[in-house]
Amino acid sequence: MNPTLEMPSRSGLLIRLAIAALVGTVLTVCVVMPAEYRKDPTGFGKLTGLIALSSPTVAKPAEATPVDAKADSKAGAEPALSKNAWFYPVEYRTDTVKIPLGPDGELEYKVAMKAGEAMVYSWSVDHESVYYDFHGEPSNDPKHATRYREEQENTKASGAFVAPFEGIHGWFWLNLSGKPIVITLKMSGFYQLHKM
Repeated sequence: MNPTLEMPSRSGLLIRLAIAALVGTVLTVCVVMPAEYRKDPTGFGKLTGLIALSSPTVAKPAEATPVDAKADSKAGAEPALSKNAWFYPVEYRTDTVKIPLGPDGELEYKVAMKAGEAMVYSWSVDHESVYYDFHGEPSNDPKHATRYREEQENTKASGAFVAPFEGIHGWFWLNLSGKPIVITLKMSGFYQLHKM
Protein backbone atom coordinates (compact mmCIF):
# COMPACT_ATOMS: atom_id res chain seq x y z
CA MET A 1 0.00 0.00 0.00
CA ASN A 2 1.42 3.37 -1.05
CA PRO A 3 1.29 6.15 1.47
CA THR A 4 -0.52 9.16 0.12
CA LEU A 5 1.43 12.38 -0.12
CA GLU A 6 -0.24 15.34 1.41
CA MET A 7 0.45 18.91 0.45
CA PRO A 8 1.74 21.01 3.32
CA SER A 9 -0.66 23.45 4.78
CA ARG A 10 -0.60 27.09 3.89
CA SER A 11 1.26 27.92 7.10
CA GLY A 12 3.80 25.13 6.40
CA LEU A 13 4.52 26.63 2.95
CA LEU A 14 4.96 30.10 4.45
CA ILE A 15 7.41 28.72 7.04
CA ARG A 16 9.45 26.97 4.32
CA LEU A 17 9.43 30.13 2.21
CA ALA A 18 10.61 32.21 5.19
CA ILE A 19 13.45 29.74 5.91
CA ALA A 20 14.57 29.78 2.25
CA ALA A 21 14.50 33.60 2.19
CA LEU A 22 16.50 33.74 5.44
CA VAL A 23 19.13 31.27 4.13
CA GLY A 24 19.34 33.21 0.84
CA THR A 25 19.81 36.51 2.70
CA VAL A 26 22.51 35.05 4.98
CA LEU A 27 24.39 33.58 1.98
CA THR A 28 24.14 36.85 0.07
CA VAL A 29 25.39 38.96 3.00
CA CYS A 30 28.08 36.53 4.22
CA VAL A 31 29.35 34.99 0.96
CA VAL A 32 28.26 36.82 -2.21
CA MET A 33 28.80 40.41 -1.04
CA PRO A 34 32.40 39.84 0.20
CA ALA A 35 33.43 37.65 -2.75
CA GLU A 36 31.83 39.69 -5.54
CA TYR A 37 31.41 43.27 -4.32
CA ARG A 38 34.10 43.63 -1.60
CA LYS A 39 31.47 44.51 1.00
CA ASP A 40 31.75 42.63 4.29
CA PRO A 41 29.20 43.94 6.85
CA THR A 42 29.50 40.83 9.07
CA GLY A 43 33.29 40.25 8.89
CA PHE A 44 32.68 36.68 7.68
CA GLY A 45 34.34 37.39 4.32
CA LYS A 46 37.58 38.51 5.97
CA LEU A 47 37.50 35.59 8.40
CA THR A 48 37.10 33.01 5.60
CA GLY A 49 39.25 34.75 2.98
CA LEU A 50 36.32 35.37 0.62
CA ILE A 51 37.06 39.11 0.53
CA ALA A 52 40.33 38.32 -1.31
CA LEU A 53 38.35 37.00 -4.28
CA SER A 54 37.03 40.47 -5.02
CA SER A 55 40.42 42.16 -4.72
CA PRO A 56 41.96 42.90 -8.12
CA THR A 57 45.45 41.53 -8.57
CA VAL A 58 47.89 44.14 -9.85
CA ALA A 59 50.85 42.65 -11.67
CA LYS A 60 54.09 44.35 -10.79
CA PRO A 61 56.76 44.67 -13.48
CA ALA A 62 59.79 42.50 -12.98
CA GLU A 63 63.17 44.09 -12.54
CA ALA A 64 64.94 44.83 -15.80
CA THR A 65 66.83 41.66 -16.68
CA PRO A 66 67.79 40.09 -19.98
CA VAL A 67 65.59 37.39 -21.50
CA ASP A 68 68.34 34.86 -20.90
CA ALA A 69 69.23 34.82 -17.21
CA LYS A 70 72.79 33.81 -18.13
CA ALA A 71 73.27 36.95 -20.23
CA ASP A 72 74.83 40.14 -18.91
CA SER A 73 72.36 41.96 -16.62
CA LYS A 74 73.58 45.31 -17.96
CA ALA A 75 72.41 44.39 -21.46
CA GLY A 76 69.42 46.72 -21.36
CA ALA A 77 66.50 44.48 -22.32
CA GLU A 78 63.51 44.90 -20.06
CA PRO A 79 61.31 41.83 -19.91
CA ALA A 80 58.39 42.41 -17.59
CA LEU A 81 55.55 40.51 -15.98
CA SER A 82 56.54 37.08 -17.29
CA LYS A 83 58.82 35.22 -19.64
CA ASN A 84 56.21 35.64 -22.38
CA ALA A 85 55.91 39.43 -22.46
CA TRP A 86 58.67 41.95 -23.08
CA PHE A 87 58.56 45.73 -23.24
CA TYR A 88 61.22 47.74 -24.99
CA PRO A 89 62.30 51.36 -24.57
CA VAL A 90 62.94 51.68 -28.32
CA GLU A 91 60.32 52.10 -31.01
CA TYR A 92 59.05 49.21 -33.11
CA ARG A 93 60.12 49.44 -36.74
CA THR A 94 59.65 47.68 -40.06
CA ASP A 95 62.05 47.77 -43.01
CA THR A 96 62.14 46.23 -46.48
CA VAL A 97 65.52 46.27 -48.22
CA LYS A 98 66.33 45.28 -51.81
CA ILE A 99 69.89 43.98 -52.12
CA PRO A 100 71.28 43.54 -55.65
CA LEU A 101 74.13 41.07 -56.04
CA GLY A 102 76.16 40.73 -59.20
CA PRO A 103 77.36 37.38 -60.57
CA ASP A 104 79.33 35.63 -57.81
CA GLY A 105 78.81 38.77 -55.67
CA GLU A 106 78.63 38.85 -51.90
CA LEU A 107 77.26 41.19 -49.24
CA GLU A 108 76.86 41.40 -45.48
CA TYR A 109 73.79 43.16 -44.04
CA LYS A 110 73.48 43.68 -40.27
CA VAL A 111 71.39 45.38 -37.61
CA ALA A 112 72.38 46.52 -34.11
CA MET A 113 70.42 44.99 -31.23
CA LYS A 114 70.65 44.89 -27.45
CA ALA A 115 70.38 41.61 -25.57
CA GLY A 116 66.74 40.52 -25.41
CA GLU A 117 65.52 42.67 -28.29
CA ALA A 118 63.45 40.73 -30.83
CA MET A 119 63.06 40.75 -34.59
CA VAL A 120 60.99 38.81 -37.11
CA TYR A 121 62.49 38.52 -40.59
CA SER A 122 62.20 36.93 -44.00
CA TRP A 123 64.30 37.13 -47.11
CA SER A 124 63.97 35.71 -50.60
CA VAL A 125 65.92 35.69 -53.86
CA ASP A 126 64.17 36.64 -57.11
CA HIS A 127 65.75 33.62 -58.86
CA GLU A 128 68.64 31.18 -58.44
CA SER A 129 70.03 30.31 -54.98
CA VAL A 130 72.55 31.75 -52.55
CA TYR A 131 74.86 30.63 -49.76
CA TYR A 132 73.92 32.41 -46.56
CA ASP A 133 75.17 32.69 -43.02
CA PHE A 134 73.12 34.30 -40.21
CA HIS A 135 75.42 35.37 -37.36
CA GLY A 136 76.13 37.93 -34.65
CA GLU A 137 79.13 39.71 -33.15
CA PRO A 138 79.15 41.03 -29.56
CA SER A 139 79.87 44.75 -29.12
CA ASN A 140 82.50 44.03 -26.47
CA ASP A 141 84.26 41.31 -28.51
CA PRO A 142 83.66 41.71 -32.28
CA LYS A 143 86.27 39.09 -33.21
CA HIS A 144 84.17 36.28 -31.71
CA ALA A 145 81.15 35.80 -33.95
CA THR A 146 78.31 33.42 -33.15
CA ARG A 147 76.75 31.58 -36.10
CA TYR A 148 72.97 31.06 -35.78
CA ARG A 149 72.35 29.37 -39.13
CA GLU A 150 74.20 28.49 -42.33
CA GLU A 151 72.96 26.92 -45.57
CA GLN A 152 74.85 26.16 -48.75
CA GLU A 153 72.01 26.67 -51.23
CA ASN A 154 68.75 28.39 -50.49
CA THR A 155 66.28 30.75 -52.13
CA LYS A 156 64.53 32.03 -48.99
CA ALA A 157 64.45 31.91 -45.20
CA SER A 158 62.33 33.35 -42.42
CA GLY A 159 62.27 33.29 -38.66
CA ALA A 160 62.11 35.08 -35.33
CA PHE A 161 65.25 36.13 -33.51
CA VAL A 162 65.94 37.31 -29.95
CA ALA A 163 69.42 38.77 -29.55
CA PRO A 164 71.42 36.74 -27.00
CA PHE A 165 73.88 39.63 -26.49
CA GLU A 166 74.34 43.27 -27.41
CA GLY A 167 76.02 43.67 -30.76
CA ILE A 168 75.43 43.44 -34.49
CA HIS A 169 73.46 40.57 -35.99
CA GLY A 170 72.77 39.81 -39.62
CA TRP A 171 73.32 37.93 -42.82
CA PHE A 172 76.11 37.22 -45.26
CA TRP A 173 74.98 36.25 -48.76
CA LEU A 174 77.04 34.86 -51.62
CA ASN A 175 75.53 34.67 -55.11
CA LEU A 176 76.21 31.12 -56.33
CA SER A 177 75.04 31.81 -59.86
CA GLY A 178 76.73 33.56 -62.74
CA LYS A 179 73.71 35.88 -63.04
CA PRO A 180 72.73 39.06 -61.19
CA ILE A 181 70.11 38.55 -58.47
CA VAL A 182 68.09 40.66 -56.04
CA ILE A 183 67.53 39.64 -52.42
CA THR A 184 64.48 41.14 -50.69
CA LEU A 185 64.93 41.36 -46.93
CA LYS A 186 61.95 42.18 -44.67
CA MET A 187 62.45 42.90 -40.96
CA SER A 188 60.18 43.98 -38.14
CA GLY A 189 61.00 44.43 -34.49
CA PHE A 190 63.39 46.26 -32.21
CA TYR A 191 66.74 47.02 -33.84
CA GLN A 192 68.74 49.78 -35.47
CA LEU A 193 70.12 49.62 -39.00
CA HIS A 194 73.89 49.15 -38.87
CA LYS A 195 76.15 51.09 -41.19
CA MET A 196 78.70 48.76 -42.75
